[in-house]
Amino acid sequence: MEELGSDGWRYRGTISPRTLPSLRRHLVSWLRRRAGDEVGRQADDVVLACWEAMANVLDHAYHGRPGLIDVRARIDQEVLIVTVADQGRWATLAERADGGRGLRLIQALVDGLDLRSTDGGTVITLTWPFPARHHA
Repeated sequence: MEELGSDGWRYRGTISPRTLPSLRRHLVSWLRRRAGDEVGRQADDVVLACWEAMANVLDHAYHGRPGLIDVRARIDQEVLIVTVADQGRWATLAERADGGRGLRLIQALVDGLDLRSTDGGTVITLTWPFPARHHA
């Protein structure tokens, strides 16, 4: 289920190899509508970091199989906040073959990163300074 509102964008539903590209397109569309030309090149970093976070959910929380994801994006006091939550179980860095390269990529693209894992799932929060669109 996709929701658009004045306060942000949200997708709650299934993530799979088939749905991942459309999630990216919808996020890009919302971002462009919300920030317009003011976002400039920063949109590329935002989209790449979010894509990587969503792909990590598919790969690490659900091991390539469909699973539930909750993605939220909003701009609050000129800060873009994107959260990506799952209900799966990620392997520890020591257990993973990739050694956390995706997380290092995300860290290089964001201003702030918070990753919290519990038995009920993982939530990753990404933040960037982001000018809000001002209407005359």
